[in-house]
Amino acid sequence: MSKVVTLSICSLFLVACVSNDAVEVVTEEPIQYINFTSNDQKDRVQEYWVVEKRQNPKYPISAARKGLSGCVDFIVGIKKDGRAVSYQAKKSYPEGLFDEYAAAALNHWKWSATEENGEHLPVLTTIQLDFMVGGAKNKRTAEKVCGFSHI
Repeated sequence: MSKVVTLSICSLFLVACVSNDAVEVVTEEPIQYINFTSNDQKDRVQEYWVVEKRQNPKYPISAARKGLSGCVDFIVGIKKDGRAVSYQAKKSYPEGLFDEYAAAALNHWKWSATEENGEHLPVLTTIQLDFMVGGAKNKRTAEKVCGFSHI
């Protein structure tokens, strides 16, 4: 019995030693973004990146059945490869209703660096995706919160 215990302990020790040698820790440097999220800076993103591919979000069936319009305003990071990362909902109306659909669409967007951005510098910006339906039950509030007046 003591041989089994001794062999078990030795086996665990050897496996632990082998496992530690095989593990390689890779750390990535945090992305250093140029921040264009403030209202007075948000148009400057066009000096660095131009939308190459845009996908409109799908309209949730539950929102259509209820006759609701709304929006999701994201803070978005555009990486060196022109893809959106690190997006976070800054404002959402009605809260949480359109977020998943907006994020899924934004995940397919692609940007191209401008000539002035030859180094492909990553930026933070804001992007609002609107969800509108004619005759919306929440028309007045949606216009006020989202800033659109054409529903």
